[in-house]
Order: sequence, then structure tokens, then C-alpha cells
Amino acid sequence: MGTSLLAFLILGSLLTGPSRVFCQLSLPSILPNENEKVVQLNSSFSLRCFGESEVSWQYPMSEEENPNVEIRNEENNSGLFVAVLEVVSAAAAHTGLYTCYYNHTQTEETDIEGRRIYIYVPDPDVAFVPLGMTDYLVIVEDDDSAIIPCRTTDPETPVTLRSNDGVVHASYDSRQGFNGTFSVGPYICEATVRGKKFQTIPFNVYALKATSELDLEMEALKTVYKSGETIVVTCAVFNNEVVDLQWTYPGEVKGKGITMLEEIKVPSIKLVYTLRVPEATVKDSGDYECAARQATKEVKEMKKVTISVHEKGFIEIKPNFSPLEAVDLHEVKHFVVDVQAYPPPRISWLKDNLTLIENLTEITTDIEKIQEIRYRSKLKLIRAKEEDSGHYTIVVQNEDDVKSYTFELLTQVPSSILDLVDDHHGSTGGQTVRCTAEGTPLPDIEWMICKDIKKCNNETSWAILANNISNIITEVHPRDRSTVEGRVTFTRVEETIAVRCLAKNLLGAESRELKLVAPTLRSELTVAAAVLVLLVIVIISLIVLVVIWKQKPRYEIRWRVIESISPDGHEYIYVDPMQLPYDSRWEFPRDGLVLGRILGSGAFGKVVEGTAYGLSRSQPVMKVAVKMLKPTARSSEKQALMSELKIMTHLGPHLNIVNLLGACTKSGPIYIITEYCFYGDLVNYLHKNRDSFLSRHPEKPKKELDIFGLNPADDSTRSYVILSFENNGDYMDMKQADATQYVPMLERKEAAKYSDIQRSLYDRPASSKKKSVLDSEVKNLLSDDNSEGLTLLDLLSFTYQVARGMEFLASKNCVHRDLAARNVLLAQGKIVKICDFGLARDIMHDSNYVSKGSTFLPVKWMAPESIFDNLYTTLSDVWSYGILLWEIFSLGGTPYPGMMVDSTFYNKIKSGYRMAKPDHATSEVYEIMVKCWHSEPEKRPSFYHLSEIVENLLPGQYKKGSPFL
Repeated sequence: MGTSLLAFLILGSLLTGPSRVFCQLSLPSILPNENEKVVQLNSSFSLRCFGESEVSWQYPMSEEENPNVEIRNEENNSGLFVAVLEVVSAAAAHTGLYTCYYNHTQTEETDIEGRRIYIYVPDPDVAFVPLGMTDYLVIVEDDDSAIIPCRTTDPETPVTLRSNDGVVHASYDSRQGFNGTFSVGPYICEATVRGKKFQTIPFNVYALKATSELDLEMEALKTVYKSGETIVVTCAVFNNEVVDLQWTYPGEVKGKGITMLEEIKVPSIKLVYTLRVPEATVKDSGDYECAARQATKEVKEMKKVTISVHEKGFIEIKPNFSPLEAVDLHEVKHFVVDVQAYPPPRISWLKDNLTLIENLTEITTDIEKIQEIRYRSKLKLIRAKEEDSGHYTIVVQNEDDVKSYTFELLTQVPSSILDLVDDHHGSTGGQTVRCTAEGTPLPDIEWMICKDIKKCNNETSWAILANNISNIITEVHPRDRSTVEGRVTFTRVEETIAVRCLAKNLLGAESRELKLVAPTLRSELTVAAAVLVLLVIVIISLIVLVVIWKQKPRYEIRWRVIESISPDGHEYIYVDPMQLPYDSRWEFPRDGLVLGRILGSGAFGKVVEGTAYGLSRSQPVMKVAVKMLKPTARSSEKQALMSELKIMTHLGPHLNIVNLLGACTKSGPIYIITEYCFYGDLVNYLHKNRDSFLSRHPEKPKKELDIFGLNPADDSTRSYVILSFENNGDYMDMKQADATQYVPMLERKEAAKYSDIQRSLYDRPASSKKKSVLDSEVKNLLSDDNSEGLTLLDLLSFTYQVARGMEFLASKNCVHRDLAARNVLLAQGKIVKICDFGLARDIMHDSNYVSKGSTFLPVKWMAPESIFDNLYTTLSDVWSYGILLWEIFSLGGTPYPGMMVDSTFYNKIKSGYRMAKPDHATSEVYEIMVKCWHSEPEKRPSFYHLSEIVENLLPGQYKKGSPFL
């Protein structure tokens, strides 16, 4: 049983009330006039009480408990009131305090105040005065003293107090008991009468928390209900356990209500009393009061709350504006509606019977809960517009009611003229001027006329056009509540005049003017205007044609040779290719060249497959590629092609660039004869062999040292098809060095004047044969023409070869400016060759090139300094090399997939955005890409360094047998 519940068992014995003074009377008197008296057992005794008003007795036992007590009232001759208490056959239970008091001083709230006498009735068989069960519960508040009420029937009887720990020393009074500070636990009183030992039943001491002040809180979840709901009210008492709480409410008399108590001790003591009134009716409306009383310290506290119960739900709308409201254009205005409703309502706003969209930026609504049943809804116009005019309705609804309120809003708009035109009446010479104006309120139209055109700039020359003038008719026709049309009709106009339309309302005015020309003069002006318009059209057409011609893209070679660099490294001077010499020994007779199919065609020229007879002594018949311009080429484009030829002769040969074999510059169009690359460009090769690659590598490699299916420790088991080259593998002059062992192109099998070229193996589908990773990759490494498929080692080989080719160009101070997989060709033996294929590409319709001015640029491959500062260097080529690696290891994917070249793209590049690692690249390869994409050019690796890095990634046996190393 909790301590709080034990406290309530004793409240009946603890609670008394304060007294009220009826009048100033002296205390009653008692006879015998003694403080205490000992009465013999079974004898009779009487007590007489005298007072100035009616008096009564309070004694230890009521008449029902002890019928041996009789009280009667008497009057004596002195006018005093007398109450006589007689006891017949006195017993131990009659031991106690007898009090005489005035009747009018007795209340339920205070102790009785009067005259007292204590009676002892010694009984050898009853040592202690009998007590009620609640008297054995002793409540200790904090560290206060308490009384253990073991009173003896004989004042001379010695008493000992014992606890579980032994004898307890405390002050003893036979009329009260032991008084002192006691710890919690049971206590027993012992006494010996005539050699006989007596013990009381245990007195249980409990420590309850009580404060000098009551901390009382009252809370109602709701104060408004409707019939049938349950009213719930709570009162909480803090830090006090000795408390009595009484509820007062409308349904208390009928016993309607359930009270519950919950005791909470953590983090502090809290007693929560909950009153529930189920099935509430309107009659349950009123004040609900809880009164708490701290029993022993006479402390009281009271709280109350007013509850209202309605038959059903309700809604009340109180707008803070009128049914017709006006707002100025661009004004900010709020319309506030106060709502009282229960149950909680749903509030919505309509405009012209259509629900307002919540995400409007210039008309917003919000709902604020002010109190339990009070709400406030606001319609906000941020910047009032003309179209905001209309009928606005607030709709408030709950499960029991629906109410609405509608008001009309007019946006006041200054007058403005929409249109001012004149209509001619044909041969009659009459004219009508129509002026259409709008505004709220509706504008007034006023007409003015100026008859002297030369002086119309002077305001004094204008005169108001009055109504009902001969030959002039004015009319006004409202179209709607905000638009009006005014008309003025001149039956005949014989000279040029000016007419002004003035539209005005309360918010502003606007005017426009119009000239009316006499019919004879109008025809002359019409002819002059037609000639002038025709002349303007011709001039504009010529300008457009010139601009289009100048903006037409022109062919230019992307490769540039650096002549010098400024000290700050931000300005480069390039060699003028036309100043370079051309060695006539490169000239090849046209009749020794047979042209075949077109390999590529662009806006400026094309590259065709050809067969050269007598170009090399070791190869009398050689397949070549021939670059040429279209017949419509301009002189600047011919000059560009010649510049390309001179740069190629200036650079010299290298294994990993498309080398010059000869040229035809005389007696006809310029032909540049270069090596024929069997497999075409690298992008298409990767696309065509994607399936075979994926079939060989179904999963991404996990081990960095074994990503190519080769174990470096097992080099002895590897064999490769090796190509041998003189001069450290560099290309020699194919025309003059006949002894060079060159990897031959596919030769034609039969002599013909116009070759019927075989289809390359590149056009054949990938082999479907399943081979082990080891066999297929070893056989395909720099293999002969019968090789098929694509491996991870091939991708790394391409990466290495491009780095070597670019290292060669960089050593010659040559900047490529368009390094990409589409400008890398693949020859037999999977030899990579760098070229500039722009002549044979339709860059105007190629999505990889973006128009900038009169040229098209490969923006996705360009370094930031090239895009934003037009700066091209070897280090900007390094950036493009990183993009090329991404193309290779994504098997020909387009860089920055899904991204358009627009302002967002440029901002991302500026802010440091870089592509993620492609699917088939290792972490080492991706690290190379990231280094190439450093935002600071000087921190990017050189092509020499890149060659070394990639070389270290190649297997050992590859390095021993490769012609590239």
C-alpha cells in the first residue's frame, strides 16, 4: 500500500477546521474546576459546564459507542446555560479529554475551542486507553516531531517505548503519549500494572512529505465540449503527500464523475487527481473547482476552470473588413478573418469559386490558432495586380457545420491607353479616331485638338474638344467595368491636324496623340514610304549576307608549333606554317596514285583510300590515305591544307603519329598522302569491339597486379608477335629509306587503275569463339591481321602509345589542340597513330563540337584555360589526354555523359567538377586522369612523365618485346 494511500486512511482523524468568532464571550467554566481527575473503575461521575451561550460537550466516546454517557441541558437562576455530562459505571475507555464549548464556535474546519478537563479511569486489566485502527498510523512530516498516542488509564503507570532497535528514549505524557522525533518503523508501548505486563499493538510510523505551501496546478485538455463527449480535468499537487483534495463541479450533486489518483515519485513527488465526466450534457457546463488541503499544517489552495458544453459543434466567422474592398495596384494588403469553431475547423479560400493554389507567390493564405477554439486566417496580397480583382470566399467547415463569407476585391489601376487608331471613310474624307483605355475606377475620356502641327510641342496650342461641335461627333462606349472606348469622328479633314486622347481616373492619367492627314497628302506619303521600305529591306539583306559569309566556319589545322613563350607563361607565339619550307622531294606524281572509296567527308574536304604505285622500293604497291579539299574550297582553306603539309614535313616521322608519305601540290588540287590505318579511328574501334571485350571481362578486375589476366611472375610462359623496327622503332622516311622494316598496310591483290579496296577486318563482327583470358590476350598483343577481340591490355597499350606520340609532338613544341579518340587512328598490329582528322569531319553537325564565333570547338575535351582564356599549350593537351583515357576505358563513351555544354557545364568546370572513374579503369589509371585534370596547368604531369607512369603499369614480357619501349 503506497504511503499516499495510507495517509488518506488517517485523514478523518487529522482534518479539522479553523474557528470563527461569533462574539466576544468568556470561555465556559467546568465543575469540578480541575485540569485532571482520577475516577474509580465502575463508579459514576458528572461534569457540569456553565456558559453565557448554549454549550455542548466533546468527550472521548460518542453516545453510540458508549451508552453510559448522558448529557442534559439546564438553566440556573443567574441566566447561564448549563450542560451536565454524567457517566454511569466508568470504564477504561472513558479515559480522555472532556471539552465544554459554545455551540456557535463549532465548525468543520477548525479545532474546538473551550474549557477542558482530563479524566483517568484506572483499570488493572486495561493499562492503555483503547484506540481506533487509524490511531496506530503515525504520520511524520519531514523531520518534525510526532506523538505515539499510547495513553495509560492510570497516570501513575510507568511506560516504556520500544522499536526494532531496542528501548527508545522520548518524552512521555500520560494524556498524549510519547513525543519526539521518530524514524520510520514499528513502535510498541510496554507497561506493568500490579506485576502484569501489557503491550500495545505496533504503532507504525510513516514519513510523508509535506510543505508549508501547496503547489497546485489545474489543467483541462479542453474547455469546450459537445454533448456525448467526456470531460477530463486534472489537478496535480507537487512535493506533498499529506493532502486532501475535493472536487466541486455541476454534476457533483448527482454523483456524475469518476475521480482517479496517480502517484508519481520520479523526478519528484507528484499526486495527479483526474476527474472524468462521461456523456457530458449542456447541464455539465460551469466552473470545475479543485481544493487541496494539507492536513496537519492547515494549508489550503484552490484552482478552477470553466467548462462549456454545447449541444453540437458550431462555427462563427468575424471578418475584419467589408463586403467590398479596394486595393491600389502593387499594394501589399492583408485580409484577416477571426473564427471561433468547435470541433477544430478546416479553412480554405476561393477566388471566383475556384480554390486558391497554395504555392502562389503573390497571394498567400495562412491559418493561426489563437486559443482553444479561436483561429485567425489571413489572405495576403503581396503585390496586388489587376487580375487579382474578383470575389474571394473563405469557407470554414467542421463535422457539424459549414459557414462562408464572400467579399469583392477591386484592384485600383491608374488609367492607361491600350490603343489609339484612326479609320478613314474613303472618298468622303471623313476620319474616326478610336481611343481604348483601361483603369479602375473606369477612366474618363477627354479629347484635345492641335490645328497648327508645327506648334503642337507647345502645350498652349492644344484646345479641349467640346461636344456637339459641327462636323465633330464624340462618343463614349464602356466595354466592361475597367475598359472604355472613346470615339471622335471628323466628317471631313481638309488639313493635317493632331488629336490627343486623355484618359484619367483618381489614380492617374495618360495621353496619346495622333496625326490626321488630309486624303490628298496621304497618297503622296504612301508612295514615298513604300520606296523607303523597299530600300531598307535591300540594305538589310546585303548586311545579313555579308555577316553569314563572314561567320561561315573555315577550315584550319588544329596543330600549332610554338615559337616562343612570354616570361609570365601566359602568351605564346606560334610559328606561321606558311613561313616553313616545303621540300619538293616529297612530291609524288599524280599518275602513280589511284583513288578509292571515301574514308571520311566533312564540310571542307575529305579523306579517301588510295593505292600508290612506286612510293616505296620495298613495296611497289602500297595502300595509302589521301587528304584533299572539296572543289568549292576557298583560297584560305587551300592555304590551311598547305600549312598542314608543311607542319608534317617539319615534325618528321614517329611510330605513333600518322606519318606523311608524299604529296601532290602541282598541276591540280593539293593531295596529302599519309599512312593508311587499317582499323579506322579509335572511337569506332572501341564501339565495334565492345561486345568481345565484355565477354572476356564480365566483371570489373579486383587485383591490380593481375588485371590483364597475366601473372608477372610467369613471364617465361608468355610469347608475343613482335614487330621489329630500325632507328629505335621510330618511323623512317618511307620514300627514301627502302631498307626500313615497316609494318605493311593491306596490299591490293590485283593491279588496277582505280582500286577496289577490300573491306577491312575492322568491319567484321567480333569473334564468338570462347578463349581463355591468357591465350586470347597474349595472342592479340600486337598481333597480326588475324587477331580479333579487345582486351584490357590493349586499352593500356593504346594509353601508352598515345602518351609516346604526344611526347614526340611536345618535343617538337607542337600543340595538338584537338586530342581525342576520334583523332587517333589504329593501324595493323594495333599500333596507335595520332592525327588531325578535322578536314574530313562535318564539325558543324558533330555534337562533339560547339559553335563559338566563327569556329567550332571540342569543348568537352578542352582544358579550362583553353575554354575561358583561349590559351593552348602542351599542358592543355595533357588535360585532353586525360579525357582521351576516359574515352578508352569507357569503351568509346562520350565525356561528361548526359551533360549539355551550357552555362551550367562551364560553371561546373570552373568549380572543380571532374568525371568519375569509368567502368573499366583501374585506380592507377584513374589517378592518371585526375592528375591530367588539375586546375593549375603547371601541376599536370608532362607527356614524358605520363609515358613513364603508364610504362610501369605494363607487364614485364610486354616491355621486353614491345617496339614502343
